Amino acid sequence: MTVEVPMVEIGHIEKKTTFRLHIPRISKSGRISVSKKAWAFRVTVVSALILLMAFNLSLSLAIGDPLIIYSTLMPAHTVTIFVVGWFFFKKKSSCETDDDLVSVIIPVYNQEALVEEAIDAVFRSTYPNLEVVAVNDGSKDHSREILDSLAHKYPCLRVIHKPNGGKRTAVATGFYASKGKFIVLIDSDSIIDENAIEELMRTFSANPKVGGMAGNGKVLNADKNLLTKCQDVWYDSAFNIHKAMESTFGNVLCCSGCLAAYRREAISRFIPFWAEANVQMSDDRDLTTYVTASSWAKKEMTPLTQHLMESMAKYDDSEDRGLTAQTLTTWKTVYVPTAIVHTEVPEKMRQWIRQQTRWRKGYLRSGTFVSAFFWKKHPLMALVFYTEFMQSLMSPLIFLLVYLYAPLFLHNYLLPLTYLLGQLLLGFASGLDYRLRDPTAKNWVYKPLMSLLTLVVIPWLLFPALWTYKKNHWLTR
Repeated sequence: MTVEVPMVEIGHIEKKTTFRLHIPRISKSGRISVSKKAWAFRVTVVSALILLMAFNLSLSLAIGDPLIIYSTLMPAHTVTIFVVGWFFFKKKSSCETDDDLVSVIIPVYNQEALVEEAIDAVFRSTYPNLEVVAVNDGSKDHSREILDSLAHKYPCLRVIHKPNGGKRTAVATGFYASKGKFIVLIDSDSIIDENAIEELMRTFSANPKVGGMAGNGKVLNADKNLLTKCQDVWYDSAFNIHKAMESTFGNVLCCSGCLAAYRREAISRFIPFWAEANVQMSDDRDLTTYVTASSWAKKEMTPLTQHLMESMAKYDDSEDRGLTAQTLTTWKTVYVPTAIVHTEVPEKMRQWIRQQTRWRKGYLRSGTFVSAFFWKKHPLMALVFYTEFMQSLMSPLIFLLVYLYAPLFLHNYLLPLTYLLGQLLLGFASGLDYRLRDPTAKNWVYKPLMSLLTLVVIPWLLFPALWTYKKNHWLTR
């Protein structure tokens, strides 16, 4: 049911958002096209990182302390991510798509500033067979009136108003109200490129074993301040290096909520846990993980995975990880760099820290679920996952070992300097790679600063994430 309202009540946004759009070029082999200069740079960077890591390892072996040796080995997984993401990622897609119905679900909560642009962008899509379901999760601003007005504008838009229950329940409501064979999830503060859905469907058509996929997230408010500029280049490396690496093995661990797509059959078994759990809120990583878990995990570890799945479904602080986690139980999940979406990021440090804390909780939950079966996946991908998951738990200790224990107790002042140099080199490498792939990129120079920020801040968010592990709230809205 929709309600007509005077245009003056919803016409408070006069200027449409503008942003820079650069769509990666894909070669015939499926690789992201870069220049020969970029390839030479990548080879140089990987070689330098390996040499630096070998030097740090030799220092730690000379010290003979097992904890120091352990801490110097941890960056090996980062080098692996660079090598696989840069040299082995390929995007497989077809020239044509089937005409299957695609259901676009947009959960909305207090998003009067961008929801109209987000929905307008969907209806500009080049993919023709769409139904759009916008679920207003008890918004307290003008989102309800804007959605009702848009329902008159677009006959294929279905608007559902419900009491506030969190993003999990909003997605579940949209899922049950939809009919499409394929589900596309878009956050209400995210604006997709007109070709994004078609690019996702081309990838589905070419990959019958793919159950979920992630789009290419770009920062909508990148030039707002120093923090958003840092996040702009961080998003690029997170998608075009890290997700590219995961996609190479068909195991993208988080189909981000700003733009994710699933086969209905890949997530239908998990959705009831979302809908029935008597709690407020969950994460995209969880659902992705469910989709790609092996058949062995479903048959041999049903009691454990069932318990972990039910537990994970109770939370809204990481719903995109949750959906991804569920997809991983049977299917592959991949990354589609040509499916572009622009999304808002926190503009204040306090908001960013709260977001990162929420993400860390979601990562811990989904990681616990994934760890029950992921060792059955590709050995190299499994090694990266378990190393990364262990590092997320050990990062505060590693920081203390390298920057306090080594210089103060072992009187070794070279190790913390070389370790810091390695972090800065990683930041510079991913930042410059951003520039080489996208000549219009302006914020690539901020990646070393972002690396320092994550080095100093992220490890300590483990403690508030663990402290609030059983609390179910978004923290960011």
